[in-house]
This record gives sequence, C-alpha cells and structure tokens, in this order.
Amino acid sequence: MRHPKTDTPERPDPDSPAQEAPFAELLAAFEQARAQAAETPGEGRCGRVIAVSADTVFVDLGLKTEGVLPAASLRDEAGKLAVQVGELLRVSIKGRDPEGYYLLSLIKVERPKDWAALEKAFVEKRPIAGIITAQVKGGFSVDVGVRAFLPASRSGVKDPAEMEKLVGQEITCKITELDLATENVVVDRRIVLEEEEEQARQRTLAALKPGDVVSGVVRSLKRRGGSPHSA
Repeated sequence: MRHPKTDTPERPDPDSPAQEAPFAELLAAFEQARAQAAETPGEGRCGRVIAVSADTVFVDLGLKTEGVLPAASLRDEAGKLAVQVGELLRVSIKGRDPEGYYLLSLIKVERPKDWAALEKAFVEKRPIAGIITAQVKGGFSVDVGVRAFLPASRSGVKDPAEMEKLVGQEITCKITELDLATENVVVDRRIVLEEEEEQARQRTLAALKPGDVVSGVVRSLKRRGGSPHSA
C-alpha cells in the first residue's frame, strides 16, 4: 500500500494576480518542470527518507510530490533494508509513475578501496562515500576504506543529539588532508552539503525572470554606514 501524499495542492485564488505568486510557489513550479525534463546522466539531488513500506521507500525531494525507490534496491545481502526514516540519499529522477510519484534511482558514491583510490579522489576533489564508525574527541572516525577523521565543525550538524545519530550512517564527504607517509586522512562532509545548497540556490535564481514578484522575510535592517539591526 502506498504512502499517501503529504501535500494537497491548494486551488489558486482567481483574484490574485499571477505575478504575485509567492516565492515558494515559483520555486516549486521550477523544480517540478525541471524534474520532468530529461536529466543529465549522473546528475543527482539529495532527498530524505520519510516513509518505508515492504516494497517502497518514499523520499522527500523538497518538491510538492515525493519520490519512490524500490525497497529491493536498498536491501543488503541478508535481505535487510539498509535505510531508515530520516536518512539522506543521493538520487536522480527518472520520471513519474501512474500515481504521480517521482521515479528515482539511487546514486551510489564510490567508496575508495585502497590508498591509490584515496589519492585520486583527493587530487580530483571528488566526493567519496564513508561510514561514520564512532564519535571521538573533536569529531568522528570515518571508514573510507581506511580510517579517516571528520572534525565535528565539518560534520554539517551542531546539535549533540544529531551528532550521535550520525554514527553508523553512510555519508558523502571530500578529502581535505591526505598524508600517505603518516596514513593521515581528514574528510569534510559540510563542504558537500554546502555545495548542494548552492546548487539549489542557483536553480532557484535561474527560475526567476525580470518582473517576477516574490515574497520574503526581512531578517535585518542596516543603516548606511551603520551596523545591521535584527528585524
């Protein structure tokens, strides 16, 4: 049985001028149109698992409609589902099913198998996969084929409770330090998250056209030559 859609499109107000559509609606419309278009092979987005059934994993993509992945594609060799509600996945959109859900495929980031693969990923500044194995002083121990260190400040989370939840999760990160002589490896997860946020921001800006009116929230005010004041 499929998980019901969590969003119910609201009927537009005929008295509201089209140019005054809220920013969120403009963003959603752009994302929806982009998702329906043919995607570049390998291009992906980050989504959060919101529900799991016997045969389907439902993923929130930040759009008005969820995406679905076959549960079979996320089971380990023992048949156990290797994903939980709340986890982030990198996926690409293939299309829509008859019920309107986005059909997704899982993008698996390569996990290095040796020092040569680590060095290649470091030189190319390419994201790699790793599993956070433990919380240690100042950060986390991460298995990226060898033991690596992830500073807490570069984990992408600040709340202690959220940090505890990272243990055992597979993450996408980049190598920021690599010393083959001392076998020292430092990785950064936050930089990957920031890059994904920047890509989403650029997609949003690309959707805007001259003359569009969007709504927003004033966060601060600044007098000329003065310091900002919180609104």
